[in-house]
Amino acid sequence: MLGSHARHVPDHLKSRARLPSVTVKAAEQLWHDNFYRSHPFASYYPNPADFQEHFRRTQLTSFHEGGWSWWGDARRELMTMLGDVRGKSVLDYGCGSGNLGIYLAFQGAAVNGFDLSSEGIRIAQRAVEQYGVDAEFQVMDAEHLTYADQSFDLAVGFGVLHHVIKYPGASAQLMSVMKPGARALFHETLWDNPFINLARRFTMKDEEAGDARLTAAALREFGRNFSHVNLHRRHLLYMFKRLVKIEPLTLAAPVRPRPLWKFVQSADRVLMAAGLSRWCGEVIVELVR
Repeated sequence: MLGSHARHVPDHLKSRARLPSVTVKAAEQLWHDNFYRSHPFASYYPNPADFQEHFRRTQLTSFHEGGWSWWGDARRELMTMLGDVRGKSVLDYGCGSGNLGIYLAFQGAAVNGFDLSSEGIRIAQRAVEQYGVDAEFQVMDAEHLTYADQSFDLAVGFGVLHHVIKYPGASAQLMSVMKPGARALFHETLWDNPFINLARRFTMKDEEAGDARLTAAALREFGRNFSHVNLHRRHLLYMFKRLVKIEPLTLAAPVRPRPLWKFVQSADRVLMAAGLSRWCGEVIVELVR
């Protein structure tokens, strides 16, 4: 395995970073175990087709098209960047309760996933047994992966780097389990724009979940030993979609587009073309082994 090295820790986590890493991880694990305990099997429907439709509406449908979360635009783009996963070995990195990995297994991938939360893994493994897909999920520490070196064609994660970036050995461990030329793709939020950060004060919850506030510089530092680090920045004015409350919905309800937000997204493209992309609030992180 490659050796670890010191890396940047965001200011708001420096006090935590002074604690032994095992203490920080234990606190983060406890928070996520409690979260999954209170949301058991929330999106694992008895019918696998319903699960896949729920995943598409929640994770892969653009907000302006009526998506059930704020993140569908960038996550759908990330999945397009992944390409055809049939027959490929895919690591669901920081898998939580396994939704992304299970979805990819339905697309034909051979999936392994890990997470620090035993409760999340329990839910994910139950879904594997329920649906009979080619996937395995294990409790594992991002600084101490037990997979064989050069195991995976692809690694992927939604909203996970803001948890692991504060652990110095995580980047080297990720790189060691990827095959030469393999790619890792992650969707994250960025904290380089003070105006977007101000809006987040009204929408962010659960400050004790162990989240780091990611910057482009911190992400480049995380990926500095990879052959390529590409940051695909997305969304300026469109980030204010976070101020829109998304009501709970059911699969029986039709997806309802939000035409105003399509206009806002179009305005964003003009602003980004004018050279303002460095102030974007979301990013697709692409790391190449």
